[in-house]
Amino acid sequence: MWSSRLAVWLLVLYLGSVQSRQREVNNFHEIQDDHFLSLDFEDENPIKFGEKNPCDSIICGKGRQCEVNEVGQAVCICQLYCKHHKKPVCGTDGNFYTSHCELHRAACLARKTIRIDRKRGCLKKKEPQETTTESQKYIHTTTEWKRTDNPVLWTNLAKPEVEALTTTSKPEHGTTPRECSQEEYDFMKENLLLFNNAELMNNKKSGNEYLVSIMFSHYDQNNNGLLEAEELWQAGEHDHLGQLSTACILADMLLFDDPNQDGKLNINEFYIAFSKLYSVSVVSLDKSLEINHVMASVGDNVEIKCDVSGTPPPPIVWRRNDLDLSLLNEEEIKVFVDGSLYLTNVQLVHGGNYICHAQRNRDVYQTHVLHVHTLPEVHVIPKLQSRAPGELAEMECHVTGVPTPNVSWLKNDDELKVGAEKYTVVGNGTALTVGKITYSDTGAYMCVASNPAGSMRDISSLVVQDQPTPTAPSEERRFFAFHDWGVSVYDPDNCRLYHQIQSTDIIPGTQEYVCGDRGINCSWGNAVNVADRYVYVSQPKKDRVLIISRVQMVVVDVVVTDKYPVDLHYAPHLDQVWLTCWRSAEDQGTKTIQIIRDASQKRKHHTVHPEPVDGHFDLVSELFIPLSQDLRHPWKYGYVVHTNQRGMYKLHLQGMKYVKTVDLTPYNCAPHNAAFAAVGGYVIIECIEPITHRPTGQLVLDYLTDTVVSHKTNLFGHPHISPDSRYIVTIERTNSSVIIVAQEVTEEGLQFLFDVKTTLQISDITYFPSHTTHSYDLYASSSNKEDILFVDLANGKVEMITGIGRAMDPEVAEWKNTNRPMSSAGIFGTYMVTTANEAIFVVNGKTRTVNCEIGSIVHPRMMVWVKSP
Repeated sequence: MWSSRLAVWLLVLYLGSVQSRQREVNNFHEIQDDHFLSLDFEDENPIKFGEKNPCDSIICGKGRQCEVNEVGQAVCICQLYCKHHKKPVCGTDGNFYTSHCELHRAACLARKTIRIDRKRGCLKKKEPQETTTESQKYIHTTTEWKRTDNPVLWTNLAKPEVEALTTTSKPEHGTTPRECSQEEYDFMKENLLLFNNAELMNNKKSGNEYLVSIMFSHYDQNNNGLLEAEELWQAGEHDHLGQLSTACILADMLLFDDPNQDGKLNINEFYIAFSKLYSVSVVSLDKSLEINHVMASVGDNVEIKCDVSGTPPPPIVWRRNDLDLSLLNEEEIKVFVDGSLYLTNVQLVHGGNYICHAQRNRDVYQTHVLHVHTLPEVHVIPKLQSRAPGELAEMECHVTGVPTPNVSWLKNDDELKVGAEKYTVVGNGTALTVGKITYSDTGAYMCVASNPAGSMRDISSLVVQDQPTPTAPSEERRFFAFHDWGVSVYDPDNCRLYHQIQSTDIIPGTQEYVCGDRGINCSWGNAVNVADRYVYVSQPKKDRVLIISRVQMVVVDVVVTDKYPVDLHYAPHLDQVWLTCWRSAEDQGTKTIQIIRDASQKRKHHTVHPEPVDGHFDLVSELFIPLSQDLRHPWKYGYVVHTNQRGMYKLHLQGMKYVKTVDLTPYNCAPHNAAFAAVGGYVIIECIEPITHRPTGQLVLDYLTDTVVSHKTNLFGHPHISPDSRYIVTIERTNSSVIIVAQEVTEEGLQFLFDVKTTLQISDITYFPSHTTHSYDLYASSSNKEDILFVDLANGKVEMITGIGRAMDPEVAEWKNTNRPMSSAGIFGTYMVTTANEAIFVVNGKTRTVNCEIGSIVHPRMMVWVKSP
């Protein structure tokens, strides 16, 4: 029953609406027949339910909307109403409109072109206009029909507007003023406050409300308590306020801050207009909060609040090295609308200063110093040792962490009485010796490292017995040596040859030689240890990379590459090997980049190219990939330098694509070498001038924002980073001497420590673990003398190790390799190795003496350390 009544009621409503619509159509046809051409619609049917709406395929333009007429045709009529959207504008007809939509709708109804008046003439004093005639009112409701190219579609265009579509309007002389945007308008009001504070108050400090009241009285010339367009216009002209903004004028207040749209401002409206600002006078910061220290550990999520306040609360801008962080396209750094800064998965490179301030006021700012800590890592050797009563026991401890941890030794959780004859601690805890051992000295000796991130320990067990069991070193290492006749694997303790891969050996599973038939020398580019599982070595003349198993000590894979592969870089956290191919036998700066993925996996490997720039792969001159370091920071980016360019491309390592351009033109810097420091997030760059290759100094970049932190115009040479990211050593070579400059990496930047000038022409350097600190010392080989230079980076002490054989002739060195390479065994390693013309010298880094000489090796080119199987 109710459903039938509802159906009848809906039918009555429908018939009523149809009759009303029919009356409108009849009236419309009467007007059309009187004033315009009559049209004959043959076989046109009204739109039926379920049919496609003709309006779906017609665009009516601004100020119009589409409707379907009584014969089912889509027609454009003037827009019936505009949605509420206040962006007031002046029209070229001299009228004021509350929005762009209202302007276009009026143009349609008037059947004439009305454009936006950028000069805002509607705010000027206008002469009295003639009264609109009846004929003018009538013409607003008339429409001219015009058939389009599509015979099905019809549109109604006002006649004057049809002509406007075929006529190009000429701009007025001079530059068209910019549209007064909300941002420009607020900026003008900020300047207006400052201007009037100086002009009307003589820069005396006063509240904003008092200043605004003085301004209102100053502008209200007729003293009627209202500011009108004429008054505002005259005030702007008289006080020369055009200097405050290039886009807005004082009379624009009637467009933006006249809520009732009566064309006048009263004192309350004037107050409200200026209370919306985040001006200098209302922004404040407690002096005690100017510097805020924030502590975080690696992996934390950190939220930092800005204490800059104002009435009303201002929008907050966050900067690092003057870069607006909202513009930084990094997923782990977000600036929220409430003014807080949020850092996700904090890493060492995020440490440093972050500054926040109000959007339009950089004079009041707060500095937040983020200190990022890492949990200490502790490693001791030996893990277990057996000694007889009366002997001496020694155990070593290596600690890493930021900040540098405090180190102590315990026995069975009890403190040791250091200083007595029984226990001696070396350096700052790097080693512990136990003298005159008795049975009671059996126990667990713990090296404990503590810093603000926490405390960690590792245990070395000592067993005292009459017949001790021999204890093998837990960090035994071997090295691969690459020379003219193949690859040799040696034990550094006794200098014994473990294995030999001959140049004439056939690679298993292929018909290819390792290097070539008898009489053909090997040519090696570079070699790297990959996860202590493989050794990768490039063969530039054969356009390939060999993969050698550390355990089997044979070639297990051959990777075909672009022409002349030379440099290899391993990124352990991504398990990628990056290589640069020279494309010719000379380093001419037209290299390509390739990547071998899943480098440590047991599989058939191949290369891929990164995403090219402008379709080119062969524009590269330098590739900078961060080295693996003790802190094991997961580096996200590397950098690529293109030929003769003052700048770099930032390279996303996992995505293997260029993501950003770093312009270094202001510093005349074409990057030549680079080092990466995880602490502080610094990139240290050796700069040269394009073409001439003249040195132009050392740049320090912020890895996070790529902004320049410092430019040392008098510091030249190749920078090298220590494995603990604590020291930067720069080697500057001249014709007669070498200058070694040591800098310490701190959160505040690079701090100069000392420099060493030597006549020793340095060939190569390596870092060796310090015996007295949990850091490293520097060793450097000579290209022309039989000496090795030792530099204690903690105090600048210098020594010489002599008795190293004559170096290989520099002319024999290939692929930019040095004539006397040098390599260290790393943490807990005892030895370093360096080369002579036909020999390899094994040097004890702890005693700084030559351990042995391995002869009968023709032109050893490079050495790579690996763990023993």
